[in-house]
Amino acid sequence: MSCTLFIFIKRVINLRLQTKKRYILLILLSFIFLIISYGSMANEESRENRNIPLGEVNSLKMTIKFGAGKLDLISGQEDVFEGDFQYDKSILKPNIRYEILGETGILTLSQSIKKDLSLSFPYKNVWNLKLPSGVPLQLSVYTATYSGDIDLTNLQIENFYLNSGVSQTNIVFNQPNLVELKNINIKTGASAIKMLGLANANFNEMKFTGGAGSYTFDFSGNLIKKSKVNIDAGAAKIILKIPSAIGTKIIIKRFPAVKLDIRGFIKINDQTYISPEYGKSDAELDIEIKGGLVDVEVISLTN
Repeated sequence: MSCTLFIFIKRVINLRLQTKKRYILLILLSFIFLIISYGSMANEESRENRNIPLGEVNSLKMTIKFGAGKLDLISGQEDVFEGDFQYDKSILKPNIRYEILGETGILTLSQSIKKDLSLSFPYKNVWNLKLPSGVPLQLSVYTATYSGDIDLTNLQIENFYLNSGVSQTNIVFNQPNLVELKNINIKTGASAIKMLGLANANFNEMKFTGGAGSYTFDFSGNLIKKSKVNIDAGAAKIILKIPSAIGTKIIIKRFPAVKLDIRGFIKINDQTYISPEYGKSDAELDIEIKGGLVDVEVISLTN
């Protein structure tokens, strides 16, 4: 963990930031991330396991409000939520509420940490969650500083929203999403995020807003319709990995200090690039990127 974090810090520092103030802020945020992640490896003091059967519902709305530490999500049983919670401060004990409204289950996980409460470092705060795979799911995740994996494989994701501070995470779709995913909406601070198997997500639109950091968008998988992607980031390294068989148009709004490395695409003008397969299928990607001090690398993947 610490090795990966130091690599991330090095990447962030190497970006051309405009002011010393931003350098100091990024280093401070990365340092906080380091000590909290270290705290996640501390000796276990409290552990709680919860299993919640969904009952007779046709869909689930799930909201996760997580403080700082380690958060992992994967698919589980068809109609049961399973959670393993580890923490060493009573204030970090999770609040879990489940109710049924009509035919929809409402599940909320949260941590109530007051602003005036001082927590000593390091402290342990680890959530391992298994989400029910048998119902359509609207998932909203709010976090402060965290690391972990959000594996949405084998789930029925209808909407996905992530709002995080400093983070290091992988968001994964290893198999086709079984329902239409209307929106992916991600907002993050200085972070290192990899999104893998995005063509499998079966999404209509994705909006990504990020601070300084490193962001990888891997569109491997089975794209079955036209999908729209909007990326807005500052002082960031952006990597797009796109299979050559997927028709793709990329529009890059040029700002000062934009660095481009685009392989396997045809340049239409200073802002627009298309793949050789663009316009030949209904299943296509339309990607727009904007931001300041952005380093964009596009890699065309071949089978």
